[in-house]
Amino acid sequence: MSFSLRLKGLREDLELSQAELAKELGVGIGSIGMWESTDRIPPSKKLIKIAEYFNCTTDYLLGHSDNKYPVSSSLSADEQKLLNNYRATRLDLRPSLITMSETLAKTPDEIAGNTQKKKA
Repeated sequence: MSFSLRLKGLREDLELSQAELAKELGVGIGSIGMWESTDRIPPSKKLIKIAEYFNCTTDYLLGHSDNKYPVSSSLSADEQKLLNNYRATRLDLRPSLITMSETLAKTPDEIAGNTQKKKA
């Protein structure tokens, strides 16, 4: 898959307009349009900034890999899956996802509001 299709897909996944992405990356809207509609690839510093913004690898952006996210060898498969799902979540929904995970991590006593520590 080409850089132009990858960039457009990532932008659309986050429901960003070209203007919004241009502002986030500190480039003109014309640059985003050109990158999405031609075979032109941004300079390396901009490519790195795009990868950091979307939290993906430059190899993924350039079509050299189908692995969207950097692989962390210290995470289990389930942890990597959770992290990938978080990264794929729209930016405006991420706070809700964090709140939900914090709720799921609570003990039944914490949920019930019983936060007193039991004596051993």
